[in-house]
Amino acid sequence: MEILNFLLQLDKQTLIYPDCDNYLESAQKMYHKFTGHYYRPMLMAFITGIPYLFGSSDTGIFQWSLFVNIFCWLGTSILLLEILKQFVKEKLAFVFAILPFFILGNIILNFHLLTENIFVFFIMLAFYFLFQYYKSNTFWYLSLSLSLLLSSMLIKPGAKFLAIIITLFFIKEIFRNYKSKSMIFLYGSLLMILIQVVGMRVQYGDFTISYIDGVTYHNYLCSKAECFKNGKEYSQLNNPRAEYLFSLDFTEQKRVALEDFKHQIKTNFPNLVKAYFSDVAENSKSGNSCIEDLKNYDNKVDFSFWKAFVFDITKWQNRLFTLLGLVLSVFFLFKGFKKENAYFFVAFFVAYIMILSGISCGQGDRFHLVTFPFMFLLLAKFLSTKNYFKPTSELLQK
Repeated sequence: MEILNFLLQLDKQTLIYPDCDNYLESAQKMYHKFTGHYYRPMLMAFITGIPYLFGSSDTGIFQWSLFVNIFCWLGTSILLLEILKQFVKEKLAFVFAILPFFILGNIILNFHLLTENIFVFFIMLAFYFLFQYYKSNTFWYLSLSLSLLLSSMLIKPGAKFLAIIITLFFIKEIFRNYKSKSMIFLYGSLLMILIQVVGMRVQYGDFTISYIDGVTYHNYLCSKAECFKNGKEYSQLNNPRAEYLFSLDFTEQKRVALEDFKHQIKTNFPNLVKAYFSDVAENSKSGNSCIEDLKNYDNKVDFSFWKAFVFDITKWQNRLFTLLGLVLSVFFLFKGFKKENAYFFVAFFVAYIMILSGISCGQGDRFHLVTFPFMFLLLAKFLSTKNYFKPTSELLQK
């Protein structure tokens, strides 16, 4: 990370993206005004704004964000190592566990106030507990896993369907243990979600996790479909439809976005499908968009070279790892369809993120890079059928 920081002057950049500004604003609302944010849920706001408890300035929030991102970035690989040791040799598990450190897009995002590395850590921790549940058949591991998945929608609202679907897979087990002390984790996460949706209803008018979903599919997917219909080139920065939507209050934004989506399905369905696959393709092949905005504050002569070089690496990492993730997720989904296991749910997560990425574009590799550590997990499992990869203890049992 320090090498990339030295080459690209990452810690000297001053550009704050609109998303980052939103996360800062959500923390300000929570800690200074005790209110919620219209787009960014409470758990991310809580994590982001912790320094405010100690009198921090806004600048301190960005410094704290770097620390949190690095902690989650490192923690993800440690958790991956613990999972991998269950089915491959320790040395090989270590090799696979350090591979996420070479995902350059994730390193770049460490320096921005964004959710990606925090979200990945939450999901990896959830899957770590899920693996422990399948290994020990102990319910409190399952409760921890599901509570983390449910809580993740309060970091990234797009995770709500992922969390709901996986939770429903275990609904019988949950009902069998609803009086168990271990249910406190699940009840706690459900309480946080209830506070979020009720708070949004009281403050803005709707029972919802966030208003960001309607804004996203309206301003990206549906706007691009409309451009295809009218023979125009889609532009994220020059989008009259987005300007109109942002002129409305939040309840109206939600209503207008939903009505527009229904209208597009009825009257412009082929172009909506075309826009969807165009978004998925763009999210699968783009490099890290943050690199393009980097400035050469130290006036180094080789800065432009390294900037272009690292961007190309992120671009090809995105293409290769997305393709591998797609193939492996399909393989494990079909393999585990009738016999559910932890690998099935990891594959489901990878596929879910790739499918969800079709609602947005212009984000570079931000959508798909959250799947890459899980792709490495599936790849290691796929290769573990070979004796060379299996743990010594497993070989001795044969």
